[in-house]
Amino acid sequence: MRTVCLNCTQLMGAGVVNHRPYAAVSLALALALALLSHQHALRGAGFPRGAPPPQTPPAAEAGVRDTLQKYSAALESLDANAVKKVQPSIPIENLTKAFRDMRELKVAIDAVRVLSTDGATARVSCRVTQTLTPRVGSRRTTAVTRVMRLRREADSWVIDGFER
Repeated sequence: MRTVCLNCTQLMGAGVVNHRPYAAVSLALALALALLSHQHALRGAGFPRGAPPPQTPPAAEAGVRDTLQKYSAALESLDANAVKKVQPSIPIENLTKAFRDMRELKVAIDAVRVLSTDGATARVSCRVTQTLTPRVGSRRTTAVTRVMRLRREADSWVIDGFER
């Protein structure tokens, strides 16, 4: 098994060509998961050493976890409109093109840790494991840890972005 890791700048500069499905698949992942965060963003999470992180209200944590489950299901459906409902800022046209080159995408989000929440926003650390099968080419699996920013909209949470 080989892992392909490209950043957004490399993918967009490459112009993602249809006869290179791994590039289209990588673009979808880059867009959907913003593969731009650095591991140092997870260390410390902005809390003083030795100080416990603030407690997250159970309702907020449940809502955030529900949003991550919806996000995973939306990605697996290969439906750009479903992804846009959970992550409104995503460029839908690029994602639609990338999804066309995929046969299947499996996404597991685990090791979820709510780093902070103020009722209207939340920061969440999680591990995202993806197994994608392109229409042409072989299956690839990647696992990355990301910090996501979420915001509250009415009675639910949406993904606002990803930290570098």
